[in-house]
Amino acid sequence: TAFRTAVSVLVISCPCALGLATPTAIAVGSGRGARFGILFKSAEALETLAGVKTLLTDKTGTLTRGEMSVTDFTALSGDEETAKTLLASMEANSTHPVAVPLAALTDARAELTDFEVLPGKGLRAVCADGNSVFAGKLLFAGNPRLFETEPGAPKPDEKTVNAVKTLENEGKSVVLLSCGNVFLALAAVADTLRPDSRAAVAELQKHGVQVVMLTGDHEGAAKKIAAAAGVDGYRAGLLPKDKEEIVAEYTKSGVTAMVGDGINDAPVLAGADCGAAMGSGADAAIEAADVVFMTSSMSAIPDALRIAKSAVSISWQNIVFALAIKILVMILGLCGFASMWMAVFADTGVAMLCVLNSIRVLYKK
Repeated sequence: TAFRTAVSVLVISCPCALGLATPTAIAVGSGRGARFGILFKSAEALETLAGVKTLLTDKTGTLTRGEMSVTDFTALSGDEETAKTLLASMEANSTHPVAVPLAALTDARAELTDFEVLPGKGLRAVCADGNSVFAGKLLFAGNPRLFETEPGAPKPDEKTVNAVKTLENEGKSVVLLSCGNVFLALAAVADTLRPDSRAAVAELQKHGVQVVMLTGDHEGAAKKIAAAAGVDGYRAGLLPKDKEEIVAEYTKSGVTAMVGDGINDAPVLAGADCGAAMGSGADAAIEAADVVFMTSSMSAIPDALRIAKSAVSISWQNIVFALAIKILVMILGLCGFASMWMAVFADTGVAMLCVLNSIRVLYKK
């Protein structure tokens, strides 16, 4: 009798069910995500996403389509075609979404040297076209903040400032071009909200997740998109380092996820509890992210959250169920009432039930 009891307790205490409880749920959750074009790079990423309290999201290319179009172009000095050529030549060297439509203003290109990207502001270069009256002069192209803070950049006059404010109040992003101390052109571009962004934000809010938009764009454009998307809040006029500080601020008050797609978002994604990137974004952002949405759709974010919550919930169900059965049967075994068949059920049977329960993740809505 003692031998039977010892063997049955030994079989019951085998930890197979507990060993399978979490990995199977996480593995099935990752497979479920793959069906929706969601790549969880690790089990930790899935578990962290399930506990997210705040979602910080970039604007351009994330909440919006990221397909900018030029809505306004005004030559402030000199020939319009020359201004377009210089601006297009500057923007052709940039990977920012705003640069794409500006680079397409004209096929003509001017020769530039000493090209430099000013993060969150714009571009700087020297005109090296020997046939141009601007040869050897310093060129700046960027948002109004560049001309307020960058050493060597000219300051716009009152007329230009008013024109910029008018366009920004319409929700457009403004780019100014200067050569030396003269402003050559003013251009405005606009982006549109992704069709599924508002529904995705509303779904996240139903799950108790606070959604906050972070953007380097000016107040007018940020306010317009934030209102259209229905987010809980927004921060505008941010530099990449500002985003890092804001992410650090939110992570102190709860689990925070960051969604972005640009090369400037890579450090921010790495600093969040869970970084997520759009599959159509920059390689650096995808590399730094813990979760990648291959469909580049905002609806993938609430889908990923549901899958993560479901996988973690079922994982806990498996653990509690396995422990409860094992403890119950072990007590019966110690008292001499548990047969070997009961012991085998408490080991192999419970392990199989945990696996079958984990498969439910595939079918949960």
